[in-house]
Amino acid sequence: MKFISHHLLLLVCLLVSLLIIMGLLAIEDTPQLNPRVSLSPQQIAKVKRLLERNDPRRLRAGSVAKAILGQEELDLALNYAVNQYAGGASRVIVEQGKARVQATLPLPWHMSGGFLNFHIQLKQTNTLPEISTMTVGHLPVPGFIANSLVNFGLRLMPVAIDWHQLGRMVKTVRFSMRRMAVTYTWQGDLQAQLGSVLLSSREREQLLVYQTRLAELTRTGKHAIGLITLLNALFQLAEQRSEQTTAIQENRAVIRVLAFYVTHKDLGQLMPSNTRWPRPVWRSVLLQNRDDFTKHYLVSALLAADAGSPLANAVGLYKEIQDSRGGSGFSFNDLAADRAGTQMGERAIGEQTAGSIQKFLVAATESDIMPETADLPEFMPEAEFKRRYGGLESDGYQNMMKEIERRVALLPINR
Repeated sequence: MKFISHHLLLLVCLLVSLLIIMGLLAIEDTPQLNPRVSLSPQQIAKVKRLLERNDPRRLRAGSVAKAILGQEELDLALNYAVNQYAGGASRVIVEQGKARVQATLPLPWHMSGGFLNFHIQLKQTNTLPEISTMTVGHLPVPGFIANSLVNFGLRLMPVAIDWHQLGRMVKTVRFSMRRMAVTYTWQGDLQAQLGSVLLSSREREQLLVYQTRLAELTRTGKHAIGLITLLNALFQLAEQRSEQTTAIQENRAVIRVLAFYVTHKDLGQLMPSNTRWPRPVWRSVLLQNRDDFTKHYLVSALLAADAGSPLANAVGLYKEIQDSRGGSGFSFNDLAADRAGTQMGERAIGEQTAGSIQKFLVAATESDIMPETADLPEFMPEAEFKRRYGGLESDGYQNMMKEIERRVALLPINR
């Protein structure tokens, strides 16, 4: 028995030593890719065109379709997803019959400066791609182990989606130079399933609470309602609920519910199809007596709370560029609403500011959250915008943006 105990102890020591060596090989002090992702308006436009071109919701259930993804679009989408959900960065190179993925992920204890740098090569098969080779730092991982780890990780993910069904839906994935083609059979219930990937069961429960309260607030009356009225009421509820959860979680749920409501998007699309959600009455929600300001403010707050301010800034700027090309025109006051909303979204999920923002918004007034905009130029077609301000890199445009930033910084909510 003593002999067996010694051998077991030796085996445990060897395993621990092996894990330490593997960790030393895998963990590196410096990232190979810059984790900071900043999306330009042009990149946002490419993603928008990609989604419009490959939107499957127009298909009938059982229809076979093909999605063509260019390397730049694929790289942009994956890079943003890795940054949003893991705080890292990625790069994709698509070649004939294969794709190479490079990714950098900071460790949870990132203050120590540790990073995992991945190099993954995907090979084309008759169905879904498989990992042929993978290295993590200086640690090589055989392909069969890497594929097993991926399958194991998918089973552990706390999301209500049938991965086997998703795998059966995808018929083929083909790699060619700088593009990927995916042939799939569209399933009508997939949208609700994919929505659950974005939200945990706790998050869905939180959204239901605020959706229910919003439905109560909008049922009485048919006329427009002020954004500040909804913010006061929902953040009062958020402050009460934060005693049992966290202020960050509750604030994010409030912003999500309001952003979906003012843009007339059905929040139920992100939920399992068998869930019955209360439906609020659609009413105009006003900020400075304008419903377009409300949309700018809340969409930017949502993007900041969920995606980080670089994306929120880029989306707001892209919207203004599009407006200047035949829409309502380029408007600096819309950008002011974007920036004010972005700041609110950032502070709503800040570890040091989430609780104080709740208390503030319970009794805030409109002038506390939105700067004066009546004197800012708006409704400028592209030609007039270039004539007056010379483009996005000109001193005139930059000076206007500095003035907007100054006004936003002086708002009581940001002090």
